[in-house]
Amino acid sequence: MKSTSGRTQLAARAALLPVLFPMLWLGSACGEPPLDDTREEPVVTQAQGASDANLYDSFTRANHDSRLYSLEQGVHAWTPNPYWGSAWGIMSGRAYLSKDDGTWMDHYATVPGSANVRVMVTLAALGEFSGLTFRHVDRGNCWKLATDLGAQKYFLTKYVGYTQYFPLQIAQAPVAGDVLEVRASGTRIDVYINGVHKGGVNDTSHQYATRVGLLASQDNLARFDEFKVYTQGTRDATLQPFTSNSVWNLPIGQEAVYASTTDPATRDFLATWFDNRTINAWANWNEYSHPISFASNTDPWATVSDFNDSSRNGTYNVPATATIANGSDKHMHVVNPSRTYIDEAWATTRQSTTAYTVGRHHKIDLYGSGLGPQNGVRAYGGAAVGGLIRAWETTSTHPKYTGKIQHAIALAVDRAQLYYSGGSSGYDSKGYGTAKGYVWPATEQDWNSEWNYKGNVPMGAYFAIPPSVDINAQGLTADGKMVAQALQDYGAYVTDATVGAVTFYVEPTAPSTFAANLRKDAAKLRSLLRRVTNNSAATPNGPGERRVPMLPDLATPQP
Repeated sequence: MKSTSGRTQLAARAALLPVLFPMLWLGSACGEPPLDDTREEPVVTQAQGASDANLYDSFTRANHDSRLYSLEQGVHAWTPNPYWGSAWGIMSGRAYLSKDDGTWMDHYATVPGSANVRVMVTLAALGEFSGLTFRHVDRGNCWKLATDLGAQKYFLTKYVGYTQYFPLQIAQAPVAGDVLEVRASGTRIDVYINGVHKGGVNDTSHQYATRVGLLASQDNLARFDEFKVYTQGTRDATLQPFTSNSVWNLPIGQEAVYASTTDPATRDFLATWFDNRTINAWANWNEYSHPISFASNTDPWATVSDFNDSSRNGTYNVPATATIANGSDKHMHVVNPSRTYIDEAWATTRQSTTAYTVGRHHKIDLYGSGLGPQNGVRAYGGAAVGGLIRAWETTSTHPKYTGKIQHAIALAVDRAQLYYSGGSSGYDSKGYGTAKGYVWPATEQDWNSEWNYKGNVPMGAYFAIPPSVDINAQGLTADGKMVAQALQDYGAYVTDATVGAVTFYVEPTAPSTFAANLRKDAAKLRSLLRRVTNNSAATPNGPGERRVPMLPDLATPQP
């Protein structure tokens, strides 16, 4: 019955119980208090870690000898190709030009890469005209980002046919410890120093290169730490958000342990009769789901007022026709114009095109993990769009359609099936829920869970279809098989509560045929799921090699 982290008044919901068919209970039973309860404590922002899913190779410490013929952590051989008489080496765990040829020629130590790359290097000690090279073909054809100590700046140079061009010069004095980064994708090249975007250029004429590497010139003073090469991400954050190693995108580990049906959490999850009512299996789609709207810079600048906690108020572009979900949960989720964040709201009322009241609001980084504490409007404390079955992945005519759902799936269970272990509803100083029973990656559970939770399924519990199950033998529709494959390859997380149903969530713009088929197969899919007992922050989605390959990293947003 829930779609996100609904915060409806419990009294109002209870009045509906006798008259609504269980499959209509698609709303959310999240951790917001009723309107007359004490407000929550302010949240604490949690930094989101970057993904290394697209790490191609790296150098971070000394090799077994003094040469750069192989990388310490990688598998791709270095190709030192300096001018005659020079050589690269390792000293105190740092790469450097160990022998200069006595000329003013640049010297490179390269590793095979691709035209579309992200390459980073830390300058441990400064040297004149030292930095990194990318799209490097040969000595007379390359791009490079380097220091200019004399002019106290950095420069991006295009070197073609032994003619040098300087399309970008950065008025920033080089300092030891600076992190230089170039992101090259298609014809676009962008430069970052210490994580700050410094500008970029479009290059439609220069041939793409196959190598990237370290750069030094007529001296051997420069030292390099933390050289990393990434293949450029291709995943669209608006279609499939969050880092590749987020639990929402990480494939299940091959050493995951699956509970039996006698396990208390699995037993209660599978129950079709619990707390004196039937527990159906369902899919929220046209009601109590999570519509996503896309804002532009010309859309109204709106004030979104959180009536439960004013510290969560927001102002952002909201399309005048932004969809508010049908059903009492009234979710409204808006992707910002630069396509880097999504503002999630629950219990939304449009007062005007520039003013909204909501029961909960959070701004979610599409390039983060999608997890809490207090980083989304679902009851588990994380993003509502995490685990949502999206329209694009169920629409065969969409240009990105693959016939697969390649992420974990969000589930809600009847609130009586959920587990409560102690404590009162509220939040600690770090934003974690003080009513307990939830497990990682959840960081909270429903408000008033101390009265409503009666079972053994923890908020945040991780379920999956065991690998021994033959999905093709289950009599599923083609759409049901697609979901089953995702449940076997990526699993599902309990993120919310309903009344009377175990519920999947489908974006409202998905085809009606897909929703109908999933509803038809929902009971069978639930019956195949088992709790994974060794899922933790240390072993996310279970330990071991991943069952299927990691997803590509996210494409870099354009500045």
